Amino acid sequence: MASNIDAVIQALVRQYDPPLLSEGNEKQVRQSRMGELFTANWKTSLLLAGRLWGITVGTITAGGDVAPVTGGGDGTTVDQDQPEVVIGVNVGYYLVPVSVRVSAHVDIDADADDGDIIVAVDRSAAVPTSVTGTIETPANQLDGGPAFPGRAFSAVTADITDPTVDEILDSEHIQGGQSGNGAYTTVLKMNYEPEVPDLIAGPCGLYVYWGGVAAVPAIANIVVAAIPDTWVKPT
Repeated sequence: MASNIDAVIQALVRQYDPPLLSEGNEKQVRQSRMGELFTANWKTSLLLAGRLWGITVGTITAGGDVAPVTGGGDGTTVDQDQPEVVIGVNVGYYLVPVSVRVSAHVDIDADADDGDIIVAVDRSAAVPTSVTGTIETPANQLDGGPAFPGRAFSAVTADITDPTVDEILDSEHIQGGQSGNGAYTTVLKMNYEPEVPDLIAGPCGLYVYWGGVAAVPAIANIVVAAIPDTWVKPT
């Protein structure tokens, strides 16, 4: 017999700050405050939970020009213990690289000239508590969200303890071929934005380098997530 009673679907109004559940628990599906069934990709979910942070390296001053950071630490070529950007978390958190965007100018007027941008991960040690460089305060991508539960620095110009390069997440390289043609500068860019990112258990650090035979100035924007390890570890 057909029923003339409409089915009723109920959902929990929970657009922001989703609850953390244990494995095997049942929960109502979520809906927005406008009554729409609410789903989100992993980036949007972390954003709405206040778990995305970003830093910008290089500046634009009022009435002035772009002020990039010259790669190579205190020199020009990439130096493992003098990164241009370092960001990390301690034990109890996972660091998730979301995007690394770098735009650099590379002088390649001779055959031997080259330039590099490298993103690497140290999975075994926390980042330093202080450096000779610039202290960065990662901005929560959700205005009003919590402070970053780790440390970040840029433009390091004195040696830190050599980070272990456990994995190179991405790299860009360009080699000169303009010998005899005079000054020749080109743009080298990185746009690392993984579809499926690494979840790197703290203590750990993300390191970004750029440099070359000649000075390589660049500006960069890095976005990471930092999530409590209880969010992903089985309970």
